[in-house]
Amino acid sequence: MLVLSVGYSGLLYAAGLQADFLDVRNPFWVLSVGGLLLLSPIYHALLLPAIAAALRGTRADWRAALRDAQDQFPRLFLGEVLVGAVVIAGGLLLLIPGIYVGMRLIYYKQSIVFGRRSAIHALRESLRMTLDWRSTIGLFFGLAVLYGCAVGFDSLLVAYAPSLIVHVGAIVGTALLLIWMNVLVTSLYVDGAGDA
Repeated sequence: MLVLSVGYSGLLYAAGLQADFLDVRNPFWVLSVGGLLLLSPIYHALLLPAIAAALRGTRADWRAALRDAQDQFPRLFLGEVLVGAVVIAGGLLLLIPGIYVGMRLIYYKQSIVFGRRSAIHALRESLRMTLDWRSTIGLFFGLAVLYGCAVGFDSLLVAYAPSLIVHVGAIVGTALLLIWMNVLVTSLYVDGAGDA
C-alpha cells in the first residue's frame, strides 16, 4: 500500500509543481487536474481492496484488484468528475457548503469498489450513509486530525529540513495521509454497509 501511495502522491506532486490544482490560468493546470482525474480511479481501485484485506487480516489479491480496476475505472472516473463538480459548486457558495457536500459524498468510491454500484447509485448510497450528522461530524473531525498531523509534519519539514528532504517528505507524508484517510473511511463504510 505504501509503494502504491508513494507513487500516486509522487505523480500528483510532480504535476502540482507545474501548476497548482486551483491555478486555472496556468496552461499546465490541465496536467494537474487531468492527472488527478485519471490516476485517482486507478489508485483507489487498487488501494481500497488492499485496505479491506488488511482490515480482515488477509493478504491483498493484487491481480484481482488489477482485473477489477479495469471494470471500475469508468464508474470511479465519473464519480470523481461528479463529486468534484458538486464540491466546487458548493465551495463557490462558501467554503462550508463545499466541505459539507464533500463529507456527504465521501463513501462513493467504497460503494463503487465494494458494492459494484454505478457512480450515481454510489453517490446516493453515500448520501444515505451520511444522513446521521453526528457520525458525519465525527468522521470530519477524524479526517481533520489526520490533515492536521500532515500539515504539522510538512511545516516542520519546511522549517528545519533541506529542500530535497522537504520534497521527499511531502510525498511520503501525503502517501501516509492518503492511506490513513482511506483506512478510516473504508472501515466506517464496511461497518455501515458491510459490502467489503
